[in-house]
Parts: sequence; C-alpha cells; structure tokens
Amino acid sequence: MTHRYLVLSDSHRATGVLEQILMAAEAGGKTDGVIHLGDGYDDLRSFERHLPPVIRVPGNCDRTPWNISQDQLILTAELNGVRVLATHGHMLGVRQGTDVLKARAMAEKCRVAMYGHTHTPLLKEEDGVLILNPGAAMDHHYAYLFIGDGGEVSAELH
Repeated sequence: MTHRYLVLSDSHRATGVLEQILMAAEAGGKTDGVIHLGDGYDDLRSFERHLPPVIRVPGNCDRTPWNISQDQLILTAELNGVRVLATHGHMLGVRQGTDVLKARAMAEKCRVAMYGHTHTPLLKEEDGVLILNPGAAMDHHYAYLFIGDGGEVSAELH
C-alpha cells in the first residue's frame, strides 16, 4: 500500500487558494497527511477538523509563538516507516542551493528533505535523498509525497 501526503508551502494567508488545493486533493483520493512548510503556519487552522493529521513548521514570515525553538524550525518525523525532514529552508540557505539541506537530511538519516521559501517547485534525488519543494501554494503550486509500505518514496509536483 502506498501512503499519500499533501505537501504545501508559502500560502501567505491565501486561504481561498488553499481551499481549492484541499478540494482537489480530496477529489484525488485518500490523503494520509498534510505537511505545511511555513510562511502560512496558521493558514490550515480553519480547515484542520476536516483534514488528516497535519505537520507544520514555521517560516521566516510567520509570527511564531515565543516557545518555538530553533530546533523546531527543522523537523524530522517518521511517515510510514520513512524518516523525513521538513523545514521552511531559510535557516539552511536554500536560496543558494540544496547542499546544506541534503547534508542535514543525510546527517538525520532522512530519506526525504522537504522545504519551501524559494516559491520555486523542485523535485530531484541526490545521494539517496529525495529533495522536494512544492512551490508556493499562493500561486496554486503543491505536491504529493508517496511512501510505500516497503519504504519506496516518490513525489509529484502540481
């Protein structure tokens, strides 16, 4: 069985666009989780009761609670047995490239590294790490991350 996760970033309070993306995701089949990579940290709050589990990290434009530490800006989690790294990316210099992000993912033994910040969709695999930027949700960009029961990972940009 393959699990499907909706990956979003940079919604920047465009909740009308988020609603359209969420409706498209629902029409496309079961979604096992939603991941928001910042700059819109609270944008999903009004939809959460209708969503599968939500993972979120704050971005550089988010008003974050004082109790969020620097460590919480780069989150590692296990999804369907696969370690993933989720971050907005500003703390890892993603505007200059993904080398630091990839190195952090490898150090954390993550198979997937997801980020936002640049508003530019990106999907590539390097050194065994699937690197995914869904692009800016406010511009109608999003992605799906697929994780199979055997640990296989893939993604698609929309």
